[in-house]
Amino acid sequence: MPAKSLHRHYAIPYLDFTDFWDICGYLLRVQPQFPKVRYSIYADHGPIVEDEHDISLILKVLHDKATSIYRFHATLYNGKVDSSLCAQLDYITEAGDSVNSPMGLTVQTPSISRLNTFEFEGVLLEKYQLDHDSEPRIEFGIPCEVLTTIIDMRGFSAFCEQPQIESPYTCGLMYAFYQVVEQRFNKFRPDLIKYLGDGVLTLWETTYEDRAAALDVCLTGLRELQERWDIVRRAPQFSHGAPSEVAVGLSFGLASQIPGADDYIGRPINVASRLCSVCNGSEILIDRSVPGLDESIPKDDISVHIKSFGRYNVWRMKTR
Repeated sequence: MPAKSLHRHYAIPYLDFTDFWDICGYLLRVQPQFPKVRYSIYADHGPIVEDEHDISLILKVLHDKATSIYRFHATLYNGKVDSSLCAQLDYITEAGDSVNSPMGLTVQTPSISRLNTFEFEGVLLEKYQLDHDSEPRIEFGIPCEVLTTIIDMRGFSAFCEQPQIESPYTCGLMYAFYQVVEQRFNKFRPDLIKYLGDGVLTLWETTYEDRAAALDVCLTGLRELQERWDIVRRAPQFSHGAPSEVAVGLSFGLASQIPGADDYIGRPINVASRLCSVCNGSEILIDRSVPGLDESIPKDDISVHIKSFGRYNVWRMKTR
C-alpha cells in the first residue's frame, strides 16, 4: 500500500520530556528520511526552549526552571535548509490541557506507510497507557430543524454485476455523480453532504429565517439533477454506459447532530431514506411535512407504503 500522510491524536496522559524524547526516537526509526530533530518547550509565559538540538542543554533548562510546562514540540526534518517537508510531534501536558487543546500526543507526517504506522503505534500501545479504555462520556444531541434528502442512482448494483464493469470504472462514475449532486446546491451549501456508495445524503439545518432559501435551492437542484446526470453519463469516457435514473426522497423535521461526529440522527432522515427506497427513477417523493412548497410546481398527491411507517401520503414530482 502506498505511503500516506498521517495526522493523529493519541490520548496519552502524564508524559514528561524524557518520554517525549523516547517517542520521537520511535518515530525516527520508521521515518529515516527525517534524521534530524529540533525541540521546543513552552510554559505559561511562552517558550523556554526553542528549536534546540542539544538534549543535554534541554534537560539542564528543565532542571533549572521551576515552572509548569504546557507543551513539548518536536520537528523531524532532513537537514536541508530549503526543504519544507518535515514530521511534527506535539504533546499537551496536564497543565496545558484545554477544550481546544486536549492533553495528549499529536503526530503529523507527510508520508508514512501503513506498516510503519502500525509499528510506531504498536510501541505507543505497549509502553504507554492511552485513555481510550475509560468510561464513554454521555452527551445528548440538541434538536434542530433539518431539511434532508436521500439521492440514489437506480440500478447501480445490477449495473456493477456486468462482467465488463470493474471498480476503477465505477469509481469514475460515482466521482462524476457526486460532483453533479454537489454542484446543484452551490447557491446554498448543505451543512452535511454524506456519500452513501451509490447515493448521497444532503442535509440543511434551517430556521424560520433561511428555511425558504434552503428549500428553494434544494428543490431547484433536485429538479435539475436528472437532466444534468443524463448529460454527464453520456460522456465518451463512460463507454460502458451508466445507470440512467435518479430517485430522491425529501423530508423535513427535527433531528440532532451526534456529538463529536459529522452526522445526524432523526425521523426526517429515516423518512427520506424510506421514501427514496420506494421511489421510481426520475422521481422525487416529498414528505408532506415539507413546508412552503411552491403550489405552482407540478406534483401529484399519492400514498406509498414504506417500512416502519406504513401507508404514507406524499407529493410526487417527475424529473423527466
